[in-house]
Amino acid sequence: MDGLKDRRKRGRAGQRDRAQVLAEEPFCRACLAEGKHVQAVRVDHIKPLSAGGSDERSNKQALCLRHHDEKSAAERAADHRSPSADRG
Repeated sequence: MDGLKDRRKRGRAGQRDRAQVLAEEPFCRACLAEGKHVQAVRVDHIKPLSAGGSDERSNKQALCLRHHDEKSAAERAADHRSPSADRG
């Protein structure tokens, strides 16, 4: 996290939040945009916490494993290319 405090909810509060998002969005948001109905299994921060995103519900989406992993990989790659990658 480059010295930034991780603002992610942990423990029971985090588990409750994740369960709520998955209950509200049982299907992957990205798959729905493609016209597919694939069960969501991961809760994703739309704007990553490491990029200043919040842990509020409005910044969370439910994704399938494939879309979550693809988005996370793209974010990591972009972070390595970014001149602000050494924020800390």
